[in-house]
Amino acid sequence: MNAHDTGFVYIRDLGNYLDHKVNVLGVVLEFSLPRKSRGTDFVSTLKLIDESQQSPEFSVNIFTKTIDHLPHVRSYGDLILLKNVTIKTYEGQVSGVFYKDSSSFALFDGTPSTEAVLYQSSPRFLLLDFEKDFISHLSQLFDGVQFSSGSSEYLLKLKNIPEKTCFDLVCKVLHISYDAHKDVWMLFVWDGTDVPPLNLHGKLEDEKQNPLPLQIESVPLDHNILRQFQPIGTVLRIMADKTHENLDKHFRAVGKWVRLLDVTGQISSGIWHGFLKPSARVRFLSDDNNVVLDLHRDYNERIFENNGHLPQWSKSSHFLTVIDLEDITFVTLMDVITNAKLNASFCCIVRVVASYPSEADDFRSPYCPSATKMRLTLEDPTARIHAFLRGDEWMKFFDGSPIDVFTTKLNMLLGMPERQYGSNDGEFSRSPPWIQCCIEVKRSANGRRKRYYICSTRIVTQ
Repeated sequence: MNAHDTGFVYIRDLGNYLDHKVNVLGVVLEFSLPRKSRGTDFVSTLKLIDESQQSPEFSVNIFTKTIDHLPHVRSYGDLILLKNVTIKTYEGQVSGVFYKDSSSFALFDGTPSTEAVLYQSSPRFLLLDFEKDFISHLSQLFDGVQFSSGSSEYLLKLKNIPEKTCFDLVCKVLHISYDAHKDVWMLFVWDGTDVPPLNLHGKLEDEKQNPLPLQIESVPLDHNILRQFQPIGTVLRIMADKTHENLDKHFRAVGKWVRLLDVTGQISSGIWHGFLKPSARVRFLSDDNNVVLDLHRDYNERIFENNGHLPQWSKSSHFLTVIDLEDITFVTLMDVITNAKLNASFCCIVRVVASYPSEADDFRSPYCPSATKMRLTLEDPTARIHAFLRGDEWMKFFDGSPIDVFTTKLNMLLGMPERQYGSNDGEFSRSPPWIQCCIEVKRSANGRRKRYYICSTRIVTQ
């Protein structure tokens, strides 16, 4: 079937139509998230291929009056028909410009079919009967074809996330929500690997007035949402730029594998998160994409290993603590948080990133051990929680140590550098070691939420 006979121009021939308006039909491989342009319009950039040319991909900038009028690609392999787009050159490459007053488009389901299934169109778009056959032909032509997932040059896994450096990430989008307090849209993504542990900075005494947050989002996610997450591997929070609007409506990616381009790794309160630059782009990937299959294979190998729930960064660690139980099976903090059982105990590998109180004299009661209580902030690659040590379990954990020995043990637990032991400076960088501990889950006094308690665990210094 000849494109010229249907009024379309093949991508390979577009260089012959500079400054002309043409009709183009192609498969959408990549798109930028909808955003406000520097003027009054909204803009999105798409990259297309067709049967005539798969590389280089044809880039078209689409400008519309409202964000709802931009194309919102919903699946891998979907097709777009562009009408009256103007052909230009940019940095030596042929590209297109879609003008809001004269151009139009329609998006079609890319699933091979004898029918053209249209799911979004712009104002003024008119689909002609003879065009439907060509759309159906292109969808069937690419049936089973593995589209490019992009260059591997900037592609990283979460376990290799860099700070303040742009990278690309292949991941599964688990959830999208709006954080009203921060006024940003947030993506929750996962690739089956663990982000690396971070050093902590700040004054320990700040834990009373300004405790370390348990998550990046302002309000914890509902447990029904958390239960849909994988319990192993970090779920990274990625904040969209403020120019990206209504992502829940215009980014149909939940439950799908994607490649996110132009992500920046950032750190807040010792927690990794990501940031999408205004120019951030997305590629939908098929479930049988080679990169996706590699991630699945690595994850399956991990969970079938002995102690597959251990943090990837802890396996060579010599633990500072022991658990006084037999037949231990380790789980992640995400397992603990999402488990519906009460009065149940779980064994985890965690780091103690904060304690409250932070000074021994503030909570140690030599006359009434049962009144002794402290709150530890525990983290692993999947979550942070507050867990309490009290009474006899507190005594067991620190082996009833005198004040000076207790202080040394607490400093070791918090990863404080030795030169700071006994220092009053208060602020320094510390690297908490991995410990093993048993966590008991109970209902709070008012019955409204869970509370976590450390039990059957003690520090060993030799």
